[in-house]
Amino acid sequence: MKAQHMLAAGSLFAVSAGAFAAGGDFGQSTKQASNWTAIVMFVAFVVATLFITKWAAKRTRSAVEF
Repeated sequence: MKAQHMLAAGSLFAVSAGAFAAGGDFGQSTKQASNWTAIVMFVAFVVATLFITKWAAKRTRSAVEF
């Protein structure tokens, strides 16, 4: 079992090493403005999801209710 874990970790390391070996981008780059609409929508989605989860957790008392 330990050999399988080591093999899996080694395989993942070998595959991800290519990303670290890639050279940097030396081209001209410009900074883009922040997309505040997307940021606000994302935060609203996360807050709504957490609220729904909390609301549903209050309504359940045991596993039988599932």
